[in-house]
Amino acid sequence: MVDPIDQQPYLVTGAASGMGLATARLLRQRGARLALWDRQAEALEQVSAELSAFSSVVDVSDGNQTRDAMQQTAAHLGGLRGVVHAAGILHAGLFEQVDLATQRRTVEVNLFGTMAVAHAALPHLRNSGGSLVMISSVAGFSGAPEYAGYSASKAGMLAFAQALRVETARAGVHIGLVSPLFVQTPMLTGYNGATHLIRSGSLFFETRRPEDIAPYIVRGIERRQFMIFPGWRPHLLYLLSRYLDVLLDPITRLTYRQGGGQ
Repeated sequence: MVDPIDQQPYLVTGAASGMGLATARLLRQRGARLALWDRQAEALEQVSAELSAFSSVVDVSDGNQTRDAMQQTAAHLGGLRGVVHAAGILHAGLFEQVDLATQRRTVEVNLFGTMAVAHAALPHLRNSGGSLVMISSVAGFSGAPEYAGYSASKAGMLAFAQALRVETARAGVHIGLVSPLFVQTPMLTGYNGATHLIRSGSLFFETRRPEDIAPYIVRGIERRQFMIFPGWRPHLLYLLSRYLDVLLDPITRLTYRQGGGQ
């Protein structure tokens, strides 16, 4: 059996920080040959030097830029065995208090950016029978107050991944969707230190480090899992959203109020 990691070519987007960086480091430890994408040129240069990786400054919400960068990446690596798509943005606040331009940008990066990466990557992954793993969120199946636009973008990712899973099955492509709760990334600390869900202290919510999430992502690649849950809490909330939604709404309301929300 071909080792899905060792000496195989992998692309990680959003690789300059957070879950993308943690996953890139773990893949490199496992022997992967890496290409890294991010919008932050200086940070990306440092990470690519650390990991001996090919790198490109890419805004995934630009479809043409993403397509061209994917062609260059695949040419440099000699193909692609896997893509871990971790690029994304987040803005917190009550929906009507976040301007529509910001809401639109969130959807452009998180949802359309995911579509652009998938559209460019899938021809290469069909050739290799490889993996496309996308980092979503519990917010994608359990809409979170103060994260309405973000939740909408991640819900779209879930439906998109479900469709791709069927479309690519006969080609042997593995589609995976990672759904963590809160993760201590620059994206989170930059916008969300004071949100009510984070302050709630609820048993149903947690904040973890990127290094805690990366092993679940790599294991999901090895096992070719579709839904990848980093721990029991995300899995429980998913099951509630699917089968006992009557309980999920009061849990979310109670948690929000515990943190001071109205």
